[in-house]
Order: sequence, then structure tokens, then C-alpha cells
Amino acid sequence: MTALWPVALAAGAACGIGIGAALQQRAAHGVPGRGSGGVRLIAVLIHRRSWVLGVLIMVTGYGLQAAALDLGRLAVVEPILATSLVIALLVAALQARSRPRGADWVAMAMATGGVTLFLVAAAPSGGVSQPPAGWWAPLLIGLAALAVASLWRSRSWSTWRAAVALATLAGMTLGTSDALVKTTIAIGSQRQLAVLATFAPYMLVLAGGSGFLLQQHAYRIGELRAALPAASVLEPLTGTVLGLTLFGERLATQDAASALVLVVAALAALAGVWRLGTAPLLAGRAPSPRPHPTVSHPG
Repeated sequence: MTALWPVALAAGAACGIGIGAALQQRAAHGVPGRGSGGVRLIAVLIHRRSWVLGVLIMVTGYGLQAAALDLGRLAVVEPILATSLVIALLVAALQARSRPRGADWVAMAMATGGVTLFLVAAAPSGGVSQPPAGWWAPLLIGLAALAVASLWRSRSWSTWRAAVALATLAGMTLGTSDALVKTTIAIGSQRQLAVLATFAPYMLVLAGGSGFLLQQHAYRIGELRAALPAASVLEPLTGTVLGLTLFGERLATQDAASALVLVVAALAALAGVWRLGTAPLLAGRAPSPRPHPTVSHPG
């Protein structure tokens, strides 16, 4: 039963993040670029109730995620977060007072089914809670440089390209902050307030804040289907990769058959999440109804 807690908490986190993302994007989309660059965008959005509500729900989701990371491994928690896009689609359907298409339901099944199969087949084990501190520096410096360059260059890119690029970088940064959450909690459980004398909480605030800001700019300039799928894929992918590398977690790949199952499950989940990104509901419009066949009456 204890092993189910990280999964249940991560599922709750995915719900909170998905609902929060849908509300934030609806509020942030279309904010004029003039006077809302960088952190000034937050000063504009904080006056919008739906955005504030979305942030509060998202923060609740990340609280559940932190609890899941404290109890479980990155390779278990992170894949479940990819299903936040499913929740975002359902919220968008409620907002548009419409129903997802048949193709959308298939994509949802691929995303959730792929994640479930991956977790069952992977059976992650091992790993540490605190990788060597020196390993973080190159990763964080690289992400910081990419963030500054992307925010600067995005002004000259097309709307779609800029939204996807910023969301991709946001996903990578948030995936890194997920790993830092696990490290910060592990250090704090051993040293209590002495954790404030370590690098972890400050790097966590920097990475989490940067990812949040990048995501808001992606929401502002792009539709939900441009801004969310990239982040939904890259955040858990980055967290999982860090779990398998920096944290030394291991997957149950004892033979070629089990490795093939993992690859197929991961590809199905990623394909489902990405296909959800093409849903008209995530573009802020309801699916077009099927035309009724024209019946000709004999003259």
C-alpha cells in the first residue's frame, strides 16, 4: 500500500497542474506585449482572478508533487505528470461547453495507458536522494543561458515557434526543479533549518521561478496547444532522465523484451500527449460539428 502513495499523490499533482495550466493560459493569452516583458507580465496577470485561481490550484498540485517526490522515485512520479495535459483538455472542454473528439479520447487513452504500462514494466529501484552538488552547476548554468537567450530571441520569432520554444525550455527547467525538490526535501529532513545553508533551496527557487516565468510568456503569446504539450512532455522527460543519471535510479530492463515494452510504452505516452496538443479545444475553440448529409427530395 505504501508504494501506491507516490502514484496517488502524483496523479493528484497532475490534476492540479493541468487545471491550473488551463486557467492560467486562458487569462494570460493575448496580454499585449508592450509593457509586459520579463517579470512585468506577472504584475499584469496578478490582477486577473482566473489567473490567480489557476496559480493557486497549480501550487497545490506542486505541493502534492513534492510529497510524491519525497516518498517515491523521479522515474515513478515524473511520467505521471505528463497526464496533466489530459486534465487541461477536459477543463478546456468545460470552458468551451463542448466535448472532445473521438481522436482526443484515443490520445488520452494512449497517454494514460502508456504511462501506466511504463510504470508497471519499469519497476524503478535504487538511487540516491542527494547527488553530488558539483553536478548541478553545469546543468543550471546552461539552462540559465538558454532562458536569457530564448526570451531575447523570441521577440523576432513567429508566434507558434516562440510559444513552443519557450514552453520547451520551461519544461526542461521545471523538470530540473522537480529534481531539486527531491534533493531539498532530503537535505531538510536530515538538517532541518540548516538546509538554508546549502545550495539546494536557492537553486530550487531560481529554477522553479524561471520555469514559471517562461511558461507564462508561452501562454501569453501562444494557444494552449502550442504552449502546453512541449512543457508536458519535457518536464517529466527531464525529471526522469535526471533520476536515471544524477540520482542513479534503475529500471527493470533485464532482457530485450522488457526493454522493448518500456520503449513502446514511453513512445505511446509521448505520442498521446503530443496528439492531445492538436486538439481544437486546446486552441480555444470547439470542434467543428459534422455536416449533416443533404437529402434531396424528388421533384
